[in-house]
Amino acid sequence: MNQSLRIGTRQSPLALQQANAIQTRLNTLFPELKTEIIPITTTGDRNQTQPLHELGGKGVFIKAIEEELLNGTIDCAVHCLKDVTTTLDEQSELIAFCPAEAVTDCIIMAHGQAYPSLADLPKNISIATSSLRRQILLQKYRPDIQIKPIRGNIDTRIQKCQDGYADGLMLATAGLIRLQRDQEISLICDPKQIIPAPGQGVVVIQKRRSDSHLSPFLAVLNDKKQQELSLYEQAVINSIGLSCDYPLGVYATKHADTICITACWSDKACQRFNKHVITGNSSIIKEKINTLSQHIKKSLT
Repeated sequence: MNQSLRIGTRQSPLALQQANAIQTRLNTLFPELKTEIIPITTTGDRNQTQPLHELGGKGVFIKAIEEELLNGTIDCAVHCLKDVTTTLDEQSELIAFCPAEAVTDCIIMAHGQAYPSLADLPKNISIATSSLRRQILLQKYRPDIQIKPIRGNIDTRIQKCQDGYADGLMLATAGLIRLQRDQEISLICDPKQIIPAPGQGVVVIQKRRSDSHLSPFLAVLNDKKQQELSLYEQAVINSIGLSCDYPLGVYATKHADTICITACWSDKACQRFNKHVITGNSSIIKEKINTLSQHIKKSLT
């Protein structure tokens, strides 16, 4: 008997592209598996004017999808990991971490100019971003830049800036690659300077724990190295235990057996910039993550 799989996702063009990529891989690996994509409208999609930190943070993009998963409307959910900023329901699990095409942020200039680095951007320009993290990092390294708020899907934001709203737009590089618009990138930011959001560029698959019959299909999409790095970044978030509307960047890398985690953060008012780097092998990094998280939490409370 053929198995079936209903894949839940947001309705944005990027989310649908990500779900389609997952569906294509599954159809190639398992021709007998019948798959269907179920688009779901989330609170974050319905309200595209109010800033995310006022709506409740990035979790507004996954709550409705998780509810559909738990009530059985869908069999699995495809998320951007950076939207998974709160603890998932214990009845569910992340079964696959797909490798990121890129974890960096980038800038698209409205008129297509290219620049080698953030320092080379023209003075006193305006950059549109909906992210408090990007805001504090731009203010740190280029205080002359005017920050302008913006919401909407990627295509809408790019068009708005090209129509004159701002001189440039800061986005995640991976999303532009997936939408085949990466040729429009003017500048790819150095992740050691513009520290990415935890989970940026990583697509994950969530399923109900009780649906063990789906594991053979979904677990094969998991990339173990990406999972390890992502779990380190998620551990920082989970250990802090604060609401997800604080500006926070977390970037984990691994070379040989040495893990390096760079974190930056600020208060809600984006007045105090902090940055810290920890390194260690897998046997000690968890303890260092806990120490770092407690330091972050103490500095914000």
